[in-house]
Amino acid sequence: MTDPQQPLPAPPHPYAESGSASRRRGNGNLSIAAMALGLAALVTVIVSAFYFGLGAILGALLAVAAVVLGIVGVISRSRRAPAVVGLASGALALLVALVLGVVSAVTLAGSIAAPSGSHSGAPGAADEPQGSEDPMSWPENMATGGIVFDQDGVVRSEIPSSGAPEPQEAGAEAHAVRVYVDYRCPSCSVFETTNGETLERLMESGQASVEITPLTFLDRISPDQYSSRASAAMACVAEAQPEAAWKVHRHLFDPAVQPAETTGGLDNGALIDAVDEAAGGANDDVRSCIESERFVPFAQALNEWVFDNPVPGAEDPQLAVTGTPFVVVDGVPFTGSPGDAQAFTDFLAEQEVAVGSVS
Repeated sequence: MTDPQQPLPAPPHPYAESGSASRRRGNGNLSIAAMALGLAALVTVIVSAFYFGLGAILGALLAVAAVVLGIVGVISRSRRAPAVVGLASGALALLVALVLGVVSAVTLAGSIAAPSGSHSGAPGAADEPQGSEDPMSWPENMATGGIVFDQDGVVRSEIPSSGAPEPQEAGAEAHAVRVYVDYRCPSCSVFETTNGETLERLMESGQASVEITPLTFLDRISPDQYSSRASAAMACVAEAQPEAAWKVHRHLFDPAVQPAETTGGLDNGALIDAVDEAAGGANDDVRSCIESERFVPFAQALNEWVFDNPVPGAEDPQLAVTGTPFVVVDGVPFTGSPGDAQAFTDFLAEQEVAVGSVS
């Protein structure tokens, strides 16, 4: 008796794939995707460094996806070359995005926060520039450190004998407005455009004195010390041509004059031309003072002093300047938006400054 014949197994379908082959092809696709995402992430973060800072976030997200897919591709040993490319480019993109994030954070902090200084004394002493044989020049008519304007123009003052800023005593009927600015600061330009005429009317009516204190801290993110040179130019005008000081102050915030925060500003010749235009003709003393940068060391030392000391006459004895524009009226800081004229008018009314009578 013969054994029964067993049926022969069916031949494999000519177009069918085994499970392992299908998985290998799927993992190969992941490797290709990892490479594409990694290269896209790297290009995105590099472009964001020059044109669009927030693009670094998108690049970082693409980089994370590339790293994950690259790891899967390497482990599966399918198409390892594109997987390795995706993994490497994704990791590099993450590193670049991290560096850009750190640089952006440091730059932002430098533009809005008070710079830390090593000096806590007055502008005239420890801040004397190294190698200088003569004491640092302190401009006349800036005994407070700022330029004080009232209905008669610049309040004249001698160089303070104490070697430190001496607060101006306001008259019994007048209010005191302090405005801290940096001539490169775009928000200061907004405040000046929005509220400059209000301050001017207050001065002219005798309602208030207005003290402008020019600072220089945005030199930290600019290539040419424009903040220091513009502040020093104002000191030159305050001393040698004070009748033009208010017009020059306002003109330096004109968009045609003020540079962007991180670009080069006017050179000294162009700065003299701007002062000349605002003043209706700058005199020789102002011109030579700006050209020689005579008061740049003073402007920089004053900046350090302002950030190292509380605001003079403030109701809160710990009140400190933290950025610009920083506006204080009768010792109380204005916390509204620089471009909100109504908020500033309401604030003045809260300090019992009779804005209506000068409008």
